[in-house]
Amino acid sequence: MRSKEQSEHTRPPDREEIWDLFIDELDRCGQAGSAADVLTPTTLDPGAPSGKRFGDLTRADIDCLAKIAGKLGRRGDVVKTMWEQTQKLKNRKA
Repeated sequence: MRSKEQSEHTRPPDREEIWDLFIDELDRCGQAGSAADVLTPTTLDPGAPSGKRFGDLTRADIDCLAKIAGKLGRRGDVVKTMWEQTQKLKNRKA
């Protein structure tokens, strides 16, 4: 018989967990100066930009992600702020 802990490790993550892992990865990579290279989750939402580099997203893509965050009970402004910072860094390098 499986324990509850074993079952939790084998079940696929829900949308909230996927979002939280994505934001955590953006934060970690952002601190290292490479948030632009983080790929958006492919299983988050059918309307979401999936599998794209964060630095390549458009403002419309970010607005979509912010709406999804709101639906998940998360703050959409976090992803917008991270994206804006990434764009500033991108423009400085160009």
